[in-house]
Amino acid sequence: MLTSTRRCPIVVVVEARRLRVLVVDEDPLVRLAVDRQLDVLGWDPVTVNTGGEAVRVVELGMIVDVLLTELKLPDLDGVALAWAVTWLSPRTRVAFMGGAAPQRPLEPREAPFLIKPFSTPALANALTGAVLFRRPVMGRPT
Repeated sequence: MLTSTRRCPIVVVVEARRLRVLVVDEDPLVRLAVDRQLDVLGWDPVTVNTGGEAVRVVELGMIVDVLLTELKLPDLDGVALAWAVTWLSPRTRVAFMGGAAPQRPLEPREAPFLIKPFSTPALANALTGAVLFRRPVMGRPT
């Protein structure tokens, strides 16, 4: 009788979760365009109209990997929204977008900024940069 001392490897199949992007913009055409771009890139997009809606989504426990927000929202400044979301969800990374370059420094300073309209490769680069950036947890907004 032959016996083997070799061990058979155990293979575990884990289904990877698509990274989720919370897109915040008051313009429905921008939300639709970015939603389609994210889908092509293999991300899981969730779109909302206002900063308040974005905060509620995170408060309800949705896992958000990247917050992609317009700087000038009707109800909340994009930087203030970034502070609120990252305070609620410290692992969430941030990227900003707007119609023109910002007039003041952004926080976090290393967060990517996209000028609208932007291409799908530019969006991919910005989100990859946001995910790879390891920043300290932002403090509570004042």
